[in-house]
Amino acid sequence: MTKITKLAYGGEFANCYVVGEEGKPCVIVDPATNRGGCLDNYIEKHHAGICMGILITHGHFDHIGGLVDLKHLATVFMSEDDFDCLSDPYMNGSESFDLPSPIIVKGIKPYAVDDEDEIRLGSYIFKVITTPFHTKGSVCYYFESEGVLFSGDTLFHLSVGRTDLPGGSERTKEESLRKLVKLPDATKVYPGHEGSTTIGNEKRYNPELQGL
Repeated sequence: MTKITKLAYGGEFANCYVVGEEGKPCVIVDPATNRGGCLDNYIEKHHAGICMGILITHGHFDHIGGLVDLKHLATVFMSEDDFDCLSDPYMNGSESFDLPSPIIVKGIKPYAVDDEDEIRLGSYIFKVITTPFHTKGSVCYYFESEGVLFSGDTLFHLSVGRTDLPGGSERTKEESLRKLVKLPDATKVYPGHEGSTTIGNEKRYNPELQGL
């Protein structure tokens, strides 16, 4: 089992996940913050300062904030439909929160991902599942060899992402969630907030997934 570490900073920040064995290069999913160099320091201490790639589930500020000043940058993968979130504080939501300053990411040209793309980083393969509704560019990353889904704010334990923020769409929610219920029940879900769950558990108990 590949080591997956959740860095939960609390407050206004989402869960950040680091995939990789101790002392070896890693992959970052949603660099929520690098406040005080916390994420850079973690990569230095546990992964020899080497990041192979950064996977972004969607462009809200609490998922991309660490990109602002991250020293250990690598190729950033995200949906082109959320590219505008990098430079637009209204679209990334930071304009609406009581932050020291709006989140604006400069100097990064992400690699655009699309549905069913496979991202190969070292020995790891992540399959892209587009799930637009929380934002128009929301995606999940399926780490099939480990039976893991990084769901961002698409799917949570017993709930799903909201649709009333900029870029959200209630119209595409059902179609997006229907893709996830096709995954094996044993798939472990690592969401953007709070604790993990499984696809099977959500199919049984999550009201938003009933009947899909």
